[in-house]
Amino acid sequence: MKVALDIGPDLVDKFGFDVRTADPVEFDEHAEAAAKKLAKARSQHRSRLDALHRAIGDSKKPGGHWGKSDEQTLQAAHEWVMLADGGAASEATGARIRQPLRDTEKSQDDVDHARQQVDGLEEAFRIRGGWNRAFLVSNANGHVHSSTSCSTCRPSTRFAWMTQYSGADEGTIVQDAGHRACTTCYPSAPIGDSRSLPTKMFTPEELASQKERAEKESWAKLTPAEKRARKREEKLALAATKNGRPLRFEEDLGEAGVLRLVISTEKDAEREWSRGIGDSINLQRTAGDVTPESVALRQDQQARADARARMRPTIAKALAEKHGTTALEEKRRLDDLTRDEMERDFPKLAACFEADGEDGYVSR
Repeated sequence: MKVALDIGPDLVDKFGFDVRTADPVEFDEHAEAAAKKLAKARSQHRSRLDALHRAIGDSKKPGGHWGKSDEQTLQAAHEWVMLADGGAASEATGARIRQPLRDTEKSQDDVDHARQQVDGLEEAFRIRGGWNRAFLVSNANGHVHSSTSCSTCRPSTRFAWMTQYSGADEGTIVQDAGHRACTTCYPSAPIGDSRSLPTKMFTPEELASQKERAEKESWAKLTPAEKRARKREEKLALAATKNGRPLRFEEDLGEAGVLRLVISTEKDAEREWSRGIGDSINLQRTAGDVTPESVALRQDQQARADARARMRPTIAKALAEKHGTTALEEKRRLDDLTRDEMERDFPKLAACFEADGEDGYVSR
């Protein structure tokens, strides 16, 4: 569905930047981000749909296809929920299907919103008259195309958007693409190979591979003493503390036992921060599900979640000392990382996210 776009000041709020005046590189960086967000939304929607298929009792056939179509699955889910609400089907059936159905409908809304962003930016691109673009096919020896709709490509073809070339003249794109330039998209492109027409355009995967090879070659040239020094530097860079020593925690929680924790790296610190907040959120979300048999277990879980909360200021202070920041800045950074992770992987937790209070945080 095409989105009618009236270019006006309100579009800054809609797209997060001024689509009227942004230069081609900035514009396409935003367009690329929107395209990635759409791809992510579609992937998540597919996952939610698969969960709904399972919830209604559907199964996959030989070849990997579900027995029912997505449309049939959605219709069946709505019908089962209506029957359960009316007492014609068991509440257990309704309870099994309601949340997957809500998740699927929410993910469809996310896809629709992301699609509107992509379509809106494409319409703004058209209204502004367009400019040259470069898309590199993401496989070995992939060609550079002026659009993703080249007749030589397939619908399933994956591209790396070379936004740094957005708005460049065709000569520059053809020259830097070298043997990778598609002669259908760029009629002026000569025909050659990697020797006669070397390329300057590489996919992120190719650049990562080149970097890895260069690092291995550099490592091979070091003396034993230089290798030991390099390892110490790398270990210190990854450490959770300025001096490289791990953070060690030990607290007697009474009937809940002794909680022992060692945080050696910044990644460990980030994982522990996220885990602690996630545990607290889960306890809050399931507070109404307590049974007499689970009281003791929940008390132990709460004691451990509270202990982890007491550890967080120490983690933030250690990272602040290493980074030259403040504990409050590190707290906010770690909270943001945790929230982003939950929004990506655990939407139900993200909806209940609540960070620790900031008042007196450093002095706790």
